[in-house]
Amino acid sequence: EAAADDELVEALTRHGAWRALVPLCVARPPLSAGAIRCLRVGMGRTQAAIDAGAELGLPLWLLGCREPSDASEDFNANVATTLLAQAARDDACQLLGYVANQAVVHESAELYDPHDVLHAAVGLLSGSPSDDAACGGGRALLHLLRYQRSARLPALSARDVHDVLVPLFLRKSGEAKEALMRPLRVAMADTAWMEAAWPYFESRGSAAKVQQVVHEMNGLEEMKAIATTGKAPDAMRPNAAPLADSLEAQHRVENLQPAKVAAFLAADLPPGGAVLDVGAGTGLFTFPLAAALPASQIVALEVRSDAIRAMRARARREGAANVTVMRMGEGAAPSLPGGAKASLVLLCDVLELVPEHAREGLVGSLRALLAPGGKLAVICARAESDSLLIDVQAEGS
Repeated sequence: EAAADDELVEALTRHGAWRALVPLCVARPPLSAGAIRCLRVGMGRTQAAIDAGAELGLPLWLLGCREPSDASEDFNANVATTLLAQAARDDACQLLGYVANQAVVHESAELYDPHDVLHAAVGLLSGSPSDDAACGGGRALLHLLRYQRSARLPALSARDVHDVLVPLFLRKSGEAKEALMRPLRVAMADTAWMEAAWPYFESRGSAAKVQQVVHEMNGLEEMKAIATTGKAPDAMRPNAAPLADSLEAQHRVENLQPAKVAAFLAADLPPGGAVLDVGAGTGLFTFPLAAALPASQIVALEVRSDAIRAMRARARREGAANVTVMRMGEGAAPSLPGGAKASLVLLCDVLELVPEHAREGLVGSLRALLAPGGKLAVICARAESDSLLIDVQAEGS
């Protein structure tokens, strides 16, 4: 504890004592526990302690990774015995948090099975870690997962996430919760990892708990964004990416097949007339409809200014003279130019975004825009379809 004293830190640094402390971390407890704590405190005060621990391989020793030697079994047993104590695990988590961004640590970790490395890192967070330990352990795990574009992520065990990280995240708050959120976000935002892990979550009856974690993480991200920028993050533009990156992502195009849908809908429509694409986004269906119905006027309605700008720019770029882009309110559609009526009104993934109290008003305003015999086509997730169909039918559409 005296290592927190500035004069002592300076003296230890001057005499190279941090490097002498590192081997003591694999001695028998309680000497090992004292050495780990001293180094942990020192790392919070001077880069020299961080460099000594990283260069001499201490982080990997704490994770049970050590090159075989005559003494390695004894050293590993000493470390394992030391880390049985919650206080020692807390110090180890904080220590790892200080050194996890050092390149030499990751270069050394590449010599070992990534599953073993990640399993040991998560294991240090088991039990009842302090908030400081949760912050350090979360930071260490984040760097381990992000190394070389998340190359280690597939080795992260769904069981470790389920048994340790999820319950710890749910019971922590403040900075500790945010630190644990980051490695969880790396895993849960990765489609391949989640698809592989989901059967395990379901087998443990924890699907709802995992969904709660995702909900709380989204809430934390929103509060953080509001605190720093004064506004909530835009879910459709993560990291301020172009809107089309989300609305016209490859997986969405493959699932929705806009060109095939446009051709199918166009086959039964009378020539000419108007077609209304409500909540058109960046024109995923608007422009295929315009190509399939060159003699018809395709009217795209949107509430977002960035989407409107994107569609108008694309219409100019592609020479789509039969596309008209209009702004609409969140709860009602405007009248069409010249009082025209639409032979088709299309909504794709729109109604579920409209507040329940406003759906009837929106559907009613769309019904008023339909020509006699006109059709209303709604595309939405299967889980939403039954309740939304009731809303549509309630308006007689």
